[in-house]
Amino acid sequence: MPRPGAKAAKKSGAQAARTTRDRILDAAMKLVARHGIAGATTKRIADEAGVAEGSLYKHFADKADLLIALVLERLSGIREVFGRLDQAAGRPAAEGLAVALEGMIEFYSQAQPIMAGISSDPDLLRLCRQRFIETDQGPHRAHEKLAEFIRQHGALRPAADPDAVASLLIGACTEFASLARLTGKTPGGMSKASYAKAIVAALAPILSSGGSHAAKRRV
Repeated sequence: MPRPGAKAAKKSGAQAARTTRDRILDAAMKLVARHGIAGATTKRIADEAGVAEGSLYKHFADKADLLIALVLERLSGIREVFGRLDQAAGRPAAEGLAVALEGMIEFYSQAQPIMAGISSDPDLLRLCRQRFIETDQGPHRAHEKLAEFIRQHGALRPAADPDAVASLLIGACTEFASLARLTGKTPGGMSKASYAKAIVAALAPILSSGGSHAAKRRV
C-alpha cells in the first residue's frame, strides 16, 4: 500500500520534470487557441504557466520569439503524421494517404490560429520567414514531405504530378480545418476519418492500383 503523500510527491516530480520553458509554450499554445494571438498577452501566458511575467524574457527575447518557437516546436505534429505513414507498411497507397490526411487535418486545426496571427502582423511575418529560412522549417515542409511520399511509394499513375496532388490533398485538409473553426460544421457533416477517406476515394482515377508502402522508388 503506498505511503501517504507518495502520489502527491510523484505528481510534483512529474511537474518539476517539465521545464519552465515547456510550461510557457504549453500555456501560449492553449491561450492562442482560446483568445487568438492578440488576446494571448504575455501576462495571460505567464499566469497560465504559473510564472512571473518577467520569467518569459529569460527564455524568449519577446512575444514574437515565443510565437515563432510555438510554430517550430509545438506545431511539429506534421512529423508525427509521416511517422504514422512509415508505420503503415504494406497497406495500399490509398489507405496510407487517408491516414496522413486525418493527421494533417488535426495539424492544420492547431496551426491556423497561430499562422493567421503571424500573417496579419508584417513585422512578425518577416521574422517568422527569416527563422523558417534559417532552420529550413515551416509549412512548406508538409507539402514537400507529402509529395515525396507520393513519389517514392508509387501512389500515382505515371501521368499524375505528385506536387500537384500534394497541393490538392493539403488544400482539402485546410478546408476542413477552416470550415470547422469558422462555422463549427465540417464538409458534409463528416468526421475527420470519413472525410480523409472520401478525399482519397475522389482521387481513385489517378491512384495507382498497385501502389503501397512497400517502397517503389523511382530510379
